[in-house]
Amino acid sequence: MPYFRVILTAIAKMLSKVFSMATLTFFGRIPSRDNSKVSLMGLLSLYWLYIFISVLFPDLAEMFIPFIPDDDTIIRITSIVIFILLPLAVGFISTRMENRSENGSVVKQTLMGYPYALTLGTLASLLIVIIPLMKLPKLLKMHEQTQFAIMIRKGKYDDVLAELKEILDSHGIEADVHSPNRFIWTCFITLAYVLESIYNKKLAKRMKYISVNVDGEDVEITLHATDISMIGPRKQVYFLKHLLSEELEPENIFFTWDESVQEVEEKICSLKKRLYEGKDISHSEITELTDNLRTRPLTNEDWNAVRRQIYKLERDYFKMKVPEQKGD
Repeated sequence: MPYFRVILTAIAKMLSKVFSMATLTFFGRIPSRDNSKVSLMGLLSLYWLYIFISVLFPDLAEMFIPFIPDDDTIIRITSIVIFILLPLAVGFISTRMENRSENGSVVKQTLMGYPYALTLGTLASLLIVIIPLMKLPKLLKMHEQTQFAIMIRKGKYDDVLAELKEILDSHGIEADVHSPNRFIWTCFITLAYVLESIYNKKLAKRMKYISVNVDGEDVEITLHATDISMIGPRKQVYFLKHLLSEELEPENIFFTWDESVQEVEEKICSLKKRLYEGKDISHSEITELTDNLRTRPLTNEDWNAVRRQIYKLERDYFKMKVPEQKGD
């Protein structure tokens, strides 16, 4: 019996990992505090489809419902009860998202678990097969995938794409921009609409691939509305990640999903604009941003991303001040 539980746990973790990879591949990075919840929703939705099969074919129920008695009536009733309750669990989990806008009824959102379960379950069924096949060639080449979080501001996707190309071009890296194939695009759009409903906020439905060659090695960059991911040889992938992390400016993007922290990012942009316009800003205003950031419940990665922007603002501030002091 303990071995059976270990096997079930391993399968659940594997399926959760695959769905997480699918979400990353087709949509981009989910906020880290919500990533496990979205994966759980996908896993429950997939299981819900299997339960539906056991409702239609009770003989298969033992495969999907462990420890159930060998009685057709009990099997059918149990399957129906689970079939009814699982989508409600999916809907309820969606109400607990950390980055969800609070507008809307909890009851209505819980009932939305039914379309969520159908959509996510269908996607998960497809992607359990498709994702490993897509990743296999890269894995065989020992390629690595990494990403960093962004949220492109409304209407700024093309500007960010142009900025990426400009950064790459300035370092002598030629970029070939192309669109995903129809299957990937369909999965992406479907998942985007579901996540848009879950988070109760508009999300940009744009995705482009950027193929580059760094030191003779091919790397593929994917620009989602919520992250920039790179896959290729480890050395080249991390070179690009560090390059883009350093040089991307915050005018067209946020580095977190947290709306309260986005207010800090807006303030950074405002101070930077004033600084470049030659208007006076005080160092205490920059210090206030840092103090404000410390109070936010961010992951280390998100905190570092925003703190990096404050460092850059502080650097530019002192660059402006040094010539003034020399002139005096």
